[in-house]
Amino acid sequence: MAEVGKRDVLDADVAAFIASRSSRDRPTPAEALDALVGRSLLAEEARRAGLDRDPEVQARQRASERELLAQALLEKRLAEASTESKLRERYAATREQLGRREVHVRQLLVRLPPSADEQARAQAQSRMNGLFARLAGGEPFEKVARESSEDPSTAARGGDLGPVLEGQVDDVFFEEAARLAKGERSRPFATPYGLYLLEAVEPVKQVVPSFEESRGKVEAEARRETQGRLLEELRARIPVKLYPERLGQDGASSSGVGTKDAGRGR
Repeated sequence: MAEVGKRDVLDADVAAFIASRSSRDRPTPAEALDALVGRSLLAEEARRAGLDRDPEVQARQRASERELLAQALLEKRLAEASTESKLRERYAATREQLGRREVHVRQLLVRLPPSADEQARAQAQSRMNGLFARLAGGEPFEKVARESSEDPSTAARGGDLGPVLEGQVDDVFFEEAARLAKGERSRPFATPYGLYLLEAVEPVKQVVPSFEESRGKVEAEARRETQGRLLEELRARIPVKLYPERLGQDGASSSGVGTKDAGRGR
Protein backbone atom coordinates (compact mmCIF):
# COMPACT_ATOMS: atom_id res chain seq x y z
CA MET A 1 0.00 0.00 0.00
CA ALA A 2 2.97 2.32 0.61
CA GLU A 3 6.73 2.41 1.11
CA VAL A 4 8.17 4.72 3.76
CA GLY A 5 11.95 4.66 3.73
CA LYS A 6 12.83 0.99 3.87
CA ARG A 7 9.58 -0.08 5.52
CA ASP A 8 6.34 -1.20 3.83
CA VAL A 9 2.79 -0.31 4.87
CA LEU A 10 0.69 -3.39 4.12
CA ASP A 11 -2.98 -3.83 3.40
CA ALA A 12 -3.27 -5.66 6.74
CA ASP A 13 -1.84 -2.58 8.49
CA VAL A 14 -4.56 -0.41 6.98
CA ALA A 15 -7.29 -2.90 7.93
CA ALA A 16 -5.98 -3.14 11.51
CA PHE A 17 -5.83 0.65 11.82
CA ILE A 18 -9.44 1.00 10.66
CA ALA A 19 -10.63 -1.79 12.98
CA SER A 20 -8.97 -0.12 15.97
CA ARG A 21 -11.15 2.98 15.61
CA SER A 22 -14.70 3.31 16.91
CA SER A 23 -17.52 3.11 14.38
CA ARG A 24 -18.35 6.77 14.98
CA ASP A 25 -14.97 8.10 13.80
CA ARG A 26 -13.80 5.20 11.64
CA PRO A 27 -11.59 6.50 8.79
CA THR A 28 -11.82 5.63 5.12
CA PRO A 29 -9.05 3.44 3.70
CA ALA A 30 -7.42 6.52 2.17
CA GLU A 31 -7.53 8.39 5.49
CA ALA A 32 -6.14 5.35 7.31
CA LEU A 33 -3.28 5.01 4.82
CA ASP A 34 -2.43 8.69 5.17
CA ALA A 35 -2.38 8.40 8.97
CA LEU A 36 -0.16 5.30 8.80
CA VAL A 37 2.26 7.03 6.47
CA GLY A 38 2.52 9.89 8.97
CA ARG A 39 3.24 7.54 11.85
CA SER A 40 5.70 5.56 9.72
CA LEU A 41 7.60 8.76 8.88
CA LEU A 42 7.92 9.52 12.59
CA ALA A 43 9.05 5.95 13.32
CA GLU A 44 11.60 6.05 10.50
CA GLU A 45 13.10 9.27 11.79
CA ALA A 46 13.19 7.80 15.33
CA ARG A 47 15.28 4.89 14.03
CA ARG A 48 17.65 7.24 12.24
CA ALA A 49 18.02 9.17 15.50
CA GLY A 50 18.92 5.95 17.31
CA LEU A 51 15.84 5.94 19.54
CA ASP A 52 15.23 2.28 18.74
CA ARG A 53 18.43 1.54 20.72
CA ASP A 54 17.26 3.45 23.80
CA PRO A 55 16.80 0.94 26.70
CA GLU A 56 13.51 2.52 27.79
CA VAL A 57 12.10 2.44 24.26
CA GLN A 58 13.22 -1.17 23.86
CA ALA A 59 11.49 -2.10 27.14
CA ARG A 60 8.29 -0.52 25.88
CA GLN A 61 8.61 -2.38 22.58
CA ARG A 62 8.99 -5.67 24.43
CA ALA A 63 5.99 -4.84 26.61
CA SER A 64 3.85 -4.07 23.54
CA GLU A 65 4.91 -7.30 21.83
CA ARG A 66 4.34 -9.32 25.00
CA GLU A 67 0.83 -7.95 25.55
CA LEU A 68 -0.15 -8.28 21.90
CA LEU A 69 0.95 -11.91 21.65
CA ALA A 70 -0.50 -12.83 25.04
CA GLN A 71 -3.87 -11.34 24.11
CA ALA A 72 -3.85 -13.06 20.72
CA LEU A 73 -3.23 -16.46 22.32
CA LEU A 74 -5.88 -15.87 24.98
CA GLU A 75 -8.48 -14.83 22.42
CA LYS A 76 -7.75 -17.96 20.35
CA ARG A 77 -7.95 -20.38 23.29
CA LEU A 78 -10.97 -18.68 24.87
CA ALA A 79 -12.86 -18.70 21.58
CA GLU A 80 -12.19 -22.45 21.25
CA ALA A 81 -13.50 -23.02 24.79
CA SER A 82 -16.68 -20.99 24.37
CA THR A 83 -18.21 -22.34 21.18
CA GLU A 84 -21.95 -22.99 21.23
CA SER A 85 -21.50 -26.75 21.45
CA LYS A 86 -18.96 -26.61 24.27
CA LEU A 87 -21.06 -24.18 26.28
CA ARG A 88 -24.08 -26.46 25.93
CA GLU A 89 -21.98 -29.43 27.04
CA ARG A 90 -20.81 -27.49 30.07
CA TYR A 91 -24.36 -26.43 30.89
CA ALA A 92 -25.59 -30.03 30.71
CA ALA A 93 -22.81 -31.17 33.05
CA THR A 94 -23.33 -28.41 35.61
CA ARG A 95 -27.01 -27.48 35.29
CA GLU A 96 -27.93 -28.78 38.74
CA GLN A 97 -25.17 -26.68 40.30
CA LEU A 98 -26.59 -23.62 38.55
CA GLY A 99 -29.90 -24.03 40.37
CA ARG A 100 -30.96 -21.51 43.00
CA ARG A 101 -33.62 -21.62 45.70
CA GLU A 102 -36.80 -19.67 45.06
CA VAL A 103 -39.32 -18.43 47.63
CA HIS A 104 -42.76 -16.90 47.23
CA VAL A 105 -44.05 -14.97 50.23
CA ARG A 106 -46.32 -12.17 51.35
CA GLN A 107 -44.67 -9.49 53.46
CA LEU A 108 -45.50 -6.89 56.06
CA LEU A 109 -42.92 -4.12 56.34
CA VAL A 110 -42.40 -1.46 59.00
CA ARG A 111 -39.62 0.78 57.73
CA LEU A 112 -36.70 1.40 60.08
CA PRO A 113 -33.47 2.94 58.74
CA PRO A 114 -30.17 1.69 60.21
CA SER A 115 -29.49 5.18 61.58
CA ALA A 116 -32.73 5.29 63.61
CA ASP A 117 -32.43 6.28 67.27
CA GLU A 118 -33.77 4.26 70.19
CA GLN A 119 -37.10 6.08 70.23
CA ALA A 120 -37.71 5.39 66.53
CA ARG A 121 -36.75 1.74 67.02
CA ALA A 122 -39.16 1.39 69.93
CA GLN A 123 -41.97 2.96 67.91
CA ALA A 124 -41.31 0.68 64.94
CA GLN A 125 -41.22 -2.41 67.16
CA SER A 126 -44.47 -1.35 68.83
CA ARG A 127 -46.11 -0.93 65.42
CA MET A 128 -44.92 -4.36 64.28
CA ASN A 129 -46.15 -5.93 67.52
CA GLY A 130 -49.57 -4.45 66.81
CA LEU A 131 -49.64 -5.94 63.30
CA PHE A 132 -48.54 -9.32 64.66
CA ALA A 133 -51.35 -9.17 67.22
CA ARG A 134 -53.89 -8.49 64.46
CA LEU A 135 -52.75 -11.59 62.61
CA ALA A 136 -52.78 -13.66 65.81
CA GLY A 137 -56.33 -12.45 66.34
CA GLY A 138 -57.43 -14.00 63.06
CA GLU A 139 -57.27 -11.15 60.54
CA PRO A 140 -56.15 -12.28 57.05
CA PHE A 141 -52.55 -11.50 56.22
CA GLU A 142 -53.56 -9.91 52.92
CA LYS A 143 -55.98 -7.50 54.64
CA VAL A 144 -53.41 -6.41 57.23
CA ALA A 145 -50.71 -5.99 54.59
CA ARG A 146 -52.98 -3.99 52.29
CA GLU A 147 -53.96 -1.64 55.11
CA SER A 148 -50.70 -1.32 57.04
CA SER A 149 -47.55 -2.48 55.20
CA GLU A 150 -45.13 0.35 54.48
CA ASP A 151 -44.08 -1.06 51.11
CA PRO A 152 -46.68 0.46 48.74
CA SER A 153 -45.94 -1.79 45.76
CA THR A 154 -46.56 -5.06 47.62
CA ALA A 155 -49.21 -3.66 49.98
CA ALA A 156 -51.47 -3.09 46.96
CA ARG A 157 -51.23 -6.84 46.27
CA GLY A 158 -51.93 -7.88 49.83
CA GLY A 159 -48.22 -8.10 50.58
CA ASP A 160 -47.48 -10.53 47.73
CA LEU A 161 -43.81 -10.17 46.80
CA GLY A 162 -44.00 -12.72 43.99
CA PRO A 163 -41.36 -15.42 43.35
CA VAL A 164 -37.86 -14.33 44.45
CA LEU A 165 -34.56 -16.09 43.77
CA GLU A 166 -31.74 -16.46 46.26
CA GLY A 167 -29.41 -13.50 45.90
CA GLN A 168 -32.11 -11.09 44.77
CA VAL A 169 -33.02 -9.97 48.29
CA ASP A 170 -31.32 -9.50 51.65
CA ASP A 171 -29.82 -12.78 52.96
CA VAL A 172 -31.61 -12.57 56.33
CA PHE A 173 -34.94 -12.00 54.56
CA PHE A 174 -34.38 -14.94 52.20
CA GLU A 175 -33.39 -17.39 54.92
CA GLU A 176 -36.42 -16.47 57.00
CA ALA A 177 -38.64 -17.02 53.96
CA ALA A 178 -36.94 -20.31 53.04
CA ARG A 179 -37.74 -21.81 56.46
CA LEU A 180 -41.50 -21.47 55.99
CA ALA A 181 -43.88 -24.16 54.79
CA LYS A 182 -46.82 -23.14 52.62
CA GLY A 183 -49.19 -20.94 54.65
CA GLU A 184 -46.76 -20.69 57.58
CA ARG A 185 -45.89 -17.29 59.07
CA SER A 186 -42.59 -16.04 60.44
CA ARG A 187 -41.99 -14.13 63.63
CA PRO A 188 -41.11 -10.45 63.17
CA PHE A 189 -37.44 -9.97 62.25
CA ALA A 190 -35.13 -7.12 61.32
CA THR A 191 -33.07 -6.39 58.19
CA PRO A 192 -31.21 -3.22 57.17
CA TYR A 193 -34.44 -2.09 55.48
CA GLY A 194 -36.77 -2.43 58.45
CA LEU A 195 -38.92 -4.92 60.35
CA TYR A 196 -40.61 -7.74 58.44
CA LEU A 197 -43.22 -10.40 58.95
CA LEU A 198 -43.75 -13.05 56.26
CA GLU A 199 -46.34 -15.58 55.14
CA ALA A 200 -45.33 -18.29 52.65
CA VAL A 201 -47.48 -18.50 49.51
CA GLU A 202 -45.45 -21.51 48.27
CA PRO A 203 -42.76 -23.63 49.90
CA VAL A 204 -39.14 -23.03 48.94
CA LYS A 205 -38.13 -24.79 45.73
CA GLN A 206 -35.04 -25.28 43.57
CA VAL A 207 -35.12 -23.54 40.19
CA VAL A 208 -32.71 -24.51 37.40
CA PRO A 209 -32.24 -21.78 34.77
CA SER A 210 -32.43 -22.56 31.07
CA PHE A 211 -29.29 -22.54 28.92
CA GLU A 212 -30.22 -19.13 27.54
CA GLU A 213 -30.70 -17.69 31.04
CA SER A 214 -27.39 -19.04 32.32
CA ARG A 215 -25.30 -18.68 29.16
CA GLY A 216 -23.43 -15.59 30.42
CA LYS A 217 -22.42 -17.28 33.66
CA VAL A 218 -21.51 -20.56 31.93
CA GLU A 219 -19.35 -18.73 29.39
CA ALA A 220 -17.61 -16.60 32.03
CA GLU A 221 -16.73 -19.70 34.06
CA ALA A 222 -15.52 -21.56 30.96
CA ARG A 223 -13.27 -18.67 29.98
CA ARG A 224 -11.90 -18.26 33.51
CA GLU A 225 -11.10 -21.96 33.84
CA THR A 226 -9.53 -22.10 30.37
CA GLN A 227 -7.22 -19.20 31.17
CA GLY A 228 -6.23 -20.77 34.49
CA ARG A 229 -5.47 -24.15 32.87
CA LEU A 230 -3.51 -22.49 30.08
CA LEU A 231 -1.25 -20.67 32.54
CA GLU A 232 -0.70 -23.87 34.55
CA GLU A 233 0.18 -25.73 31.35
CA LEU A 234 2.63 -23.03 30.26
CA ARG A 235 4.30 -22.82 33.67
CA ALA A 236 4.90 -26.57 33.55
CA ARG A 237 6.22 -26.53 29.96
CA ILE A 238 8.23 -23.29 29.62
CA PRO A 239 11.24 -22.68 31.91
CA VAL A 240 10.96 -19.59 34.11
CA LYS A 241 13.71 -18.30 36.37
CA LEU A 242 13.15 -15.24 38.55
CA TYR A 243 15.72 -12.83 39.97
CA PRO A 244 13.77 -10.93 42.66
CA GLU A 245 16.98 -9.65 44.26
CA ARG A 246 17.51 -7.46 41.20
CA LEU A 247 14.32 -5.48 41.82
CA GLY A 248 14.59 -2.06 43.42
CA GLN A 249 12.37 -0.75 46.21
CA ASP A 250 9.75 0.49 43.72
CA GLY A 251 9.70 -2.77 41.77
CA ALA A 252 11.88 -1.41 38.95
CA SER A 253 15.24 -2.84 37.98
CA SER A 254 17.95 -1.80 40.44
CA SER A 255 20.18 -1.08 37.45
CA GLY A 256 17.81 1.61 36.21
CA VAL A 257 17.38 0.06 32.74
CA GLY A 258 14.98 -2.46 31.24
CA THR A 259 15.36 -6.07 32.32
CA LYS A 260 15.11 -9.20 30.23
CA ASP A 261 12.08 -11.44 30.43
CA ALA A 262 12.28 -14.06 33.17
CA GLY A 263 14.21 -17.13 32.08
CA ARG A 264 15.80 -15.47 29.01
CA GLY A 265 19.18 -14.72 30.52
CA ARG A 266 21.04 -12.65 33.03
